[in-house]
Amino acid sequence: MPTEHSLESTSFLSPRAARIVCAIICLFLTLSLHALSDAPAKAPAKVAEKKDADPKEVLIFKNGDQLTGNLLNSTGTEVKFESEMAGVVTVSLDKIKELKSTRQFAIVPKDIKDSRNSAMVPQGRINIKDDTIVVVPLPADSSTTPAVPNSMDQLPAQNQQAKIAAPTIPADGRKEVAASKVGFIVDDHTYQEEIHKKIEWKDGWGGHITTASTMVFATQNSYLFLISVALQRSVPNVSWLDPKLRTKIDYTQSAGQTSQIGTPTTRTNIYHAAAERDKYVTPRRYFLVQTSFDHDSTQGLDLQQIYGAGIGATLFKQEHSEFDLTADLHYESQAFNSTADVSTLNRHLVGTSWTEAYTRKFGKLQFDEKILANTAWNDESAFSASGTTSVRMPVYKKLAFSLAIIDNFQNDPQVGYNKNSFQFATGFAFNLH
Repeated sequence: MPTEHSLESTSFLSPRAARIVCAIICLFLTLSLHALSDAPAKAPAKVAEKKDADPKEVLIFKNGDQLTGNLLNSTGTEVKFESEMAGVVTVSLDKIKELKSTRQFAIVPKDIKDSRNSAMVPQGRINIKDDTIVVVPLPADSSTTPAVPNSMDQLPAQNQQAKIAAPTIPADGRKEVAASKVGFIVDDHTYQEEIHKKIEWKDGWGGHITTASTMVFATQNSYLFLISVALQRSVPNVSWLDPKLRTKIDYTQSAGQTSQIGTPTTRTNIYHAAAERDKYVTPRRYFLVQTSFDHDSTQGLDLQQIYGAGIGATLFKQEHSEFDLTADLHYESQAFNSTADVSTLNRHLVGTSWTEAYTRKFGKLQFDEKILANTAWNDESAFSASGTTSVRMPVYKKLAFSLAIIDNFQNDPQVGYNKNSFQFATGFAFNLH
């Protein structure tokens, strides 16, 4: 069994320091809750200043109901619409009879290779009717442009003649696009801003920070702190442009101790840090470089380092879900703690990391899952794996309740230590986007 000396080597907080940290956290939570309670009273004034005075679109359902407001975006299957009465709603396109617009939109087709090529992206006022999107480009002086006609019968006589002579190129320049051919609809201002946007290093970041803690002061004094940081930067950071670069940074640490008079103090310290850089060669395929660092006192692991490069593929990606597979070739170094100088505990390995990652949104609920397996070519016994699963549920604005499971496996740990390290944590997460 591990000695008291080996356990104390991972010490980082004394019981007195733990009480001080506890007091600071309690004070921070008290101030945070007080600030949150004051926030709603100040928010309406700012929202009212940004609210558009006049609605821009009319959404008519097949059952006769209608909403007046703003079209946020749309795909070929559904429409996201914001109205003052109903808020933000997502409606399937087959339930819509008609949508009338007075603004310019950009219609990004599914089969376009480069959606930055504005010449291939129809832009103008739109009218959605009978699973068809009618686009009428606006001239330079938009004030003299007539509204989009609701049907071909309402076109001027000369335009109806143009329809008969050349049905694919009407006189007013309008285009008809089948909904099944549409990849995304976004307002033209946003489209122009994104395709001409200069990406800075600080742009495109998102992710979350999760914290949790447990403290007991009785016959046994114990505490456990957990912090998890997951950051991701995508360039560009909109779904209707093909991805170019992606950067991922992950850090998780669990640390704590249990003490009792007359018994040895048990300390726990587990951390994982990783970074990955993806370079896309197609919208679904990419090359990657990655590195990771792991320490686990519960398995006698001082430090595991991995440096590698490989390939990855996005097997499917939708608005609310994504599934990725990756594989790499890497160098791996493992060092285990020991009271004696045992050279066999230091390993230098060449191997492959196999990873699958899945993320899914169920309404406002966020689900993330990842499994990683490290195989060594020059030492079959040096196999390790890890799995993480988390669920986040919004509580207030960017604050969410978090539930996470973390499982680490070492096939050949130091003698006296278990192969498996399992963690279950609940806490709060702050979303950065």
